[in-house]
Amino acid sequence: MIPTTAPERPTWREWTGLVLLALPLFMMATDFTVMFMAMPAVTADLVPSTTQTLWIMHIGEFVGAGFVITMGWLTGRIGPRFLLLAAMGLYGLASALAAFASNPETLLAARVLIGVAAGASTPAAMAMLRSMFTGKQFGIAFAVLMGAFTVGGALGPPIGGLLLEHFWWGSVFLINVPVAALVLTGGLLLFPRGGERTADRIDMPSVALSITAVMSVVFGLQEIADQGVSVPYVLVTLAGFGLGAWFIRRQRRLDNPLLDLKLFSIKALRVTVSAFVLSSLAFVAVDFLLVQYLQLVTGVPTSRLGLLLAVPGIAAILSTIVTPPIARRFAPSHIMASGLVIALGGALAIITSILVVPHQTWLLISGTTAIAFGVNPLMLLGAQLIVTSAPRKQAGSAVAIQDIGAGLGGAFGMALIGSLAMAVFGRVLNGRAPSDVSAADLEAATQSPGGAMTVAEGLRGDTGDGMITVTQEALSLGTVAAYATAVLLGVATIVFVLRGLRGVQLPSVAEADDPDADLDGPSADLARTNADLDVLDAGLAGR
Repeated sequence: MIPTTAPERPTWREWTGLVLLALPLFMMATDFTVMFMAMPAVTADLVPSTTQTLWIMHIGEFVGAGFVITMGWLTGRIGPRFLLLAAMGLYGLASALAAFASNPETLLAARVLIGVAAGASTPAAMAMLRSMFTGKQFGIAFAVLMGAFTVGGALGPPIGGLLLEHFWWGSVFLINVPVAALVLTGGLLLFPRGGERTADRIDMPSVALSITAVMSVVFGLQEIADQGVSVPYVLVTLAGFGLGAWFIRRQRRLDNPLLDLKLFSIKALRVTVSAFVLSSLAFVAVDFLLVQYLQLVTGVPTSRLGLLLAVPGIAAILSTIVTPPIARRFAPSHIMASGLVIALGGALAIITSILVVPHQTWLLISGTTAIAFGVNPLMLLGAQLIVTSAPRKQAGSAVAIQDIGAGLGGAFGMALIGSLAMAVFGRVLNGRAPSDVSAADLEAATQSPGGAMTVAEGLRGDTGDGMITVTQEALSLGTVAAYATAVLLGVATIVFVLRGLRGVQLPSVAEADDPDADLDGPSADLARTNADLDVLDAGLAGR
């Protein structure tokens, strides 16, 4: 018989169920990195147009972000168990469809369905966790589940490289099918039924508004980051914000809103989501710029680059392991701020390396490793604060808010910091390019560092060599400008966290589900203990 509530002390059933919850999140984290590696083979086989190629790469992210609010609401309406199992069925079928796609249109449709499944899986899995574990064990389970994202991101490049070396490109999708089947069949036996649900009817205009608003903003900002500021993409972004404002206004008028705005009255949730936006704004875009710098300036080959970039992923995994026992002794705000200080040290190391010793790859990787290690405590403890500070039946909506905050922060970062870096790149290139480079070549070179290198390689003699040197200098200064901006935003995040989360502790699940509990008040701070974090320490030490 399937249990309906979490036992006071989890059994093998709950721990095995935790593994099943982590598996799809792990695979979906690898999907983001694997797609970039598989695209050359995909384009050679299916011959998509340039527009189709871009949509195949990014449509899953857009759809997942757009559907996450609706899926968060559905966790409270139909229950996280049913939603997660349905998402796994869809994920398996869509992955099989993608693996054997015979044309770009089929692959694009499969990627849309994978995005829908991804948008449902995260809020459903996080809400399911609260039905499986009590407050004393919840922290360990939460760290494992969050660690699945981190491990998936770290192992994505080597897994993708291994599959693409020995099999056809569809293998990167086909590997998801047995995982989905395992989670689906195992979940039917192990995931608990029941839990608090709402009987509210879904407001379809709110669904349409939320999906369109989020997808428009994310799409517009990413295109601005990739293509530069242009009227169509700015209009799309502004339209998205307008629809978002309309969505918020509609939620205030509805008796049964798709997203309960009262969640933002919870201090821990409100402040932490804002910190997610700031930190994502600071550190997401610089990772992409550093990859270009490593390839075009330091000359790291692509085959070696995947292994080097696994090092920051390993650091993030270690950070996930050590954060819970450290949280046993210190307040979340202090741990988050300390981690961000480490991240800022890594950013400053990268700036110093570029300006002083530009070809020291080990120093650049050390810097980005420090960033990965330092940012992770903010994400781990912040996500735990968000999930546990919301009522159980609204846990899915809380996770949706978290995902949107981090996603929009990353998109803003790509647009803001990416545009700043490219502006510096173009200005330096225009000012220092050899005088005998034609206006047409110079115009093409300023579009992107890769384009500049292509132009330079097409030139002969000293002109070509000089153009390569100037391109590397321009990219170096653009990358420095990006990391300097990230440092300023990181300092602002530290101040925001220390002030906004002062006195806030990690609540237990029992406290979150107690309607009379004051999760932000001083009396609650005095009442809370670190008993559940002691369990975290003991559990991790026993591994």
